[in-house]
Amino acid sequence: MEIKYIRYSRKSSEAKERQIASITDQNLECEEYAIKNNLVIEYRLEESKSAYKPDRREKFTEMIQMIESGLANGIITWKLDRLSRNPKEGGIIMQLLSDGKIKEIRTPMGDIYTPDSDPLILQLHLGMANQYSKVLSQNVLRGLKHKVERGEYPSDAIYGYKTAGEKGRKNLVVDPFEAPLIKSSFELFATGQYSLSHIANHLYSKGLVSTSKNKLTKEGIRRILKNSTYYGYFKRKGEFFKGTYEPLITKQLFDSVQEVLSNRSKPQVNIWDKYSYNGLLKCPSCGSAITTTVKEKFYKGTNRKATYFYLHCTKRKGSCMQKSVTLQDFEDKLLEQLSKITIDQEVWELGIKLLKEKSKQEISKGGVVTEKYTHQFKIAQAKVFNLVEMRANGELTKEEFMIQKQLYLQDLARIESLLKDSARTGFNWLELAEKLLNNAFELRDIMKLGKPEEKRELLMQVGENFYLSDKKPEFSFKKPYDILLKPVSQFSMRDRRDSNSQPLP
Repeated sequence: MEIKYIRYSRKSSEAKERQIASITDQNLECEEYAIKNNLVIEYRLEESKSAYKPDRREKFTEMIQMIESGLANGIITWKLDRLSRNPKEGGIIMQLLSDGKIKEIRTPMGDIYTPDSDPLILQLHLGMANQYSKVLSQNVLRGLKHKVERGEYPSDAIYGYKTAGEKGRKNLVVDPFEAPLIKSSFELFATGQYSLSHIANHLYSKGLVSTSKNKLTKEGIRRILKNSTYYGYFKRKGEFFKGTYEPLITKQLFDSVQEVLSNRSKPQVNIWDKYSYNGLLKCPSCGSAITTTVKEKFYKGTNRKATYFYLHCTKRKGSCMQKSVTLQDFEDKLLEQLSKITIDQEVWELGIKLLKEKSKQEISKGGVVTEKYTHQFKIAQAKVFNLVEMRANGELTKEEFMIQKQLYLQDLARIESLLKDSARTGFNWLELAEKLLNNAFELRDIMKLGKPEEKRELLMQVGENFYLSDKKPEFSFKKPYDILLKPVSQFSMRDRRDSNSQPLP
């Protein structure tokens, strides 16, 4: 009886079978063996799947169905362990061979199994493959346990990172392209003014895409924003571990994002690429959002078409008496209010000079704060070590240990973030102060000539609680911008300049 062979090749996609010959090499050896021995290969199946667990290989299932239906009655495979590494599927192969539905199983190594072969030999070989997988799996799990205890991230790199390092000691390293984009996504979302869709569009416009080269989904963005790995603590099997890689964000920023996620029932920002104020303003009467409407009007006398933009209440919460206002009138009144904190070039130059002098004092103060947080950090570390000892001594159950460990590690992350911030206190203080002066100096130009996103970003930096009331904008200046409302602050800088310009007696 002619034997119709199926050539079956398999390589696990998992790293633990890295040393196994590639599918291409397996195919080549099987084809050469078939030619040398005048064997007819009728079907060719291959897949990249692990054989450690049953019922997970589509091509293997297809091969079994073909044999049971009589389409084929022989198998050529590179090694017997390519067919199975688990008892269930190994048993299926043995039963088909015993029933005569499989006439031969051949390998390029010269192994030949037939219904007349000693079943104990086949069972032994398949059993060895199964045992090898078990031992290998245990070694991998043991290696992963030590890996996470060393603080090395145990999975593939997430957005914002790459993996680097020697085999068995790989860890996350910052991706210079993706990391700034991920960090900015956290910062934008923490303001509460941007939707998940906007963050996805923002990343896509900058070139950060999914593995399939598509825009990230809203759920994908949510997973990124909820991933503690970004502030330096990763989770494995419900337990938190402190990573030894560089965090992209602080614990404070992560907590701010979680608060926005928990408080948000639906996105607040839909389309502000054209309209700066959508989602930013609210109606003081009914609490609904303020939106932008575009109307076009044709003038017969001059044969021209004009476009008008209006801001008005959406009235989603019911009837509202607030009236609409043209965009031009609104921006004129907005600029009038914002002008209260503008400064001229002379004051700006003097302010920058004084800030640099002041920053030297702030840097020296930062040392005291750093010492304080260092002490707190050591105490938090001691708590974690004591907790591990209590677990080792059987004083805590696994559940109690994991709950307390998570709380202690979160506190450790918070203190660690404060410690890093305190180390840059002087520099941070200077950066923030320079930003304040720059915004106050450039405010008028941005509001008159800037792009919608530039206007929006500026407003979110200087103000809060924006409303449209009686056709006029109402809002509060954020600290420290509110100090620029006091004329004495500008006079004091001028006085300082004048006093410094006087010759010494």
